[in-house]
Amino acid sequence: MSSAALLLELARFVERVSAIARTGLAFQPSGYDAERYEELLHEAARMRSVLETADGTDHEAIFQRWRAEVRPGYDGYVTAGVGCGAIAFNERDELLMIQRPSGRWWYPTGFCEVGVSPAENVAREVREETGLSVTPLRLLGVLDSLKLGSPFRHLYSMLFYCRLDGGALRPHPLETLDVRFFPLDRLPADLHGASRRWIDLARQFHFEGRLEPYFDPL
Repeated sequence: MSSAALLLELARFVERVSAIARTGLAFQPSGYDAERYEELLHEAARMRSVLETADGTDHEAIFQRWRAEVRPGYDGYVTAGVGCGAIAFNERDELLMIQRPSGRWWYPTGFCEVGVSPAENVAREVREETGLSVTPLRLLGVLDSLKLGSPFRHLYSMLFYCRLDGGALRPHPLETLDVRFFPLDRLPADLHGASRRWIDLARQFHFEGRLEPYFDPL
């Protein structure tokens, strides 16, 4: 196993232990089991701190943050975060891209808000980040952040193939440094994230007529 694969597996393990411990505390907030869950959460926080800082000095702050997030019962069941993203081309077959505050480029994306459907969320994200209006036409895929090589918070991202309906380019003053269209084979070099699977999926849906959404096989 390569060092990168080992790091990713360790990050997945830490996420699992942290989630199990916090969920356990949600349903068993006191007694012997609660003490064991807190011990597990401490250990998970220590390993998360090592992954983030190499020396593990920030583990108590991570533990306190996780512990404060525990809610009683059903509301405290820890699940993966959910986001959405938009793949939208203009009439010249160029892909809509935003430059994030980090300076790196990515498709419009964001977390799914409570009380709003995934399609409504993705249309809202595009409008807020770019000033443009889109209509989601079909689900392009569900992407798993851990399987894409990210060692950070576990996320599911629902990626939609969208029709560009109009509007004017207007970058969000806090979330977007720039908005542009790029040919799919000439995207900026400084892209966000490690995986480029989404680029191949965008090509298949827009240029090759793929219809069935992608998901990671068992």
